[in-house]
Amino acid sequence: MIIQSSRFLLDSLARGRSKTIPVIENRVQFAHVFDMPQISAVVLRHCNLFEFAALFERAHRRGLTVYVNIDHIEGIHADPAGFSYLAQQLHIVGVISSNPRSLFLAKQVGLETIQRIFAADSTGLHTALESVDMATVDLLDISPALVIPHLLPFLEEPLPLPVIGSGLIHTQQQVQEALRAGAAGVIVTRSDLWP
Repeated sequence: MIIQSSRFLLDSLARGRSKTIPVIENRVQFAHVFDMPQISAVVLRHCNLFEFAALFERAHRRGLTVYVNIDHIEGIHADPAGFSYLAQQLHIVGVISSNPRSLFLAKQVGLETIQRIFAADSTGLHTALESVDMATVDLLDISPALVIPHLLPFLEEPLPLPVIGSGLIHTQQQVQEALRAGAAGVIVTRSDLWP
């Protein structure tokens, strides 16, 4: 049974004081986020989830919404059992993936789903956009985020989904340009851009 998402990320960004979403790749970064009350959501990537076991409960108690880039994570397989474990045991709210099948399976266990779209060229973009299942995907993650000001006006009619951006963000000005263009938030790896 497919469960309708309540748009956790959008709610989280609305109540937080920051529209940036930190990428967490190690325990030190994860622990650092707890000292930043303006951060309301994080994305885990390139890490082993089981190294964070003690931090997941702390994040849950703090109200921090945690997402996993399931295409770039260790410790959990993108299958029904893995997604159930993410949701029930680790308090993960949602997943990011460029794989429509992974998003479908994640949605079935009630996770929020974010489809990553690579806008490297028009052919790849067109193919990726055709793979979006509106019944399964809650948000789009456009990468690189730098293209959002140019791309978003063309996406609103065919894909009326909220958009976040990620990739190639190096300055606060680039973050602001994506937000002014209509992105709900921007995923960033650089810690100086987190707050």
